[in-house]
Amino acid sequence: MIALYIIIGIFVLLAVILSLNCSLRLIFDSSAEENINIYAKIGFYKIYIIPEKFKKTKKKKAEKIKRTKNQKQVKLSPEKTDGEIQESEIKENYGLREIFDAAKKILPVIWLKLRKRLKIRIYKIDAVLASDEAHKTALIYGSAIQSAHYFNEILERNFRIYKRPDNIKIVPDFSKINPEFNIDVKFSMRLINLLGLLLSVIFKIKSIKI
Repeated sequence: MIALYIIIGIFVLLAVILSLNCSLRLIFDSSAEENINIYAKIGFYKIYIIPEKFKKTKKKKAEKIKRTKNQKQVKLSPEKTDGEIQESEIKENYGLREIFDAAKKILPVIWLKLRKRLKIRIYKIDAVLASDEAHKTALIYGSAIQSAHYFNEILERNFRIYKRPDNIKIVPDFSKINPEFNIDVKFSMRLINLLGLLLSVIFKIKSIKI
């Protein structure tokens, strides 16, 4: 009976872990000193991507690496012949073509999985459009409104979007020269769906004959 309780407990724990929410949040403020903040979150655990949490220690390590590099003598590589250059260019082009062909097969798989499972929460998108001339500002504003409308239709058609009507503001400012942006968006997906996406990509990569 105890073994049964242990097995049930393990299954419940796995279900809780797989149902955890994984998210990536992007915050951009053009007027702030550190204008980009990106962090990932798995359940309650937060991972800082930009800016990194421990900057000072990494700066010290970078300085040490620079010192050691400066102390070492730079070895000059021998000059390549024309035949070797052509051969290396052919290899590079062949490798790029293989990567491009593989990407064409993998991207549709990622797109289909994301369409069903990805959630996008828009906390804020504020854009103050400006330029050095009034007619340029008006043209930029017109094209921005049209592009935002089309982009919003694509997002709502393919993903689950959470936003309020006042979360997105695009306005022109004829008294300024430089535009200003304030963006706060979160992309989220359940851990089980994220693992399913990764497994689908791995199986697709294995099935591709290179």
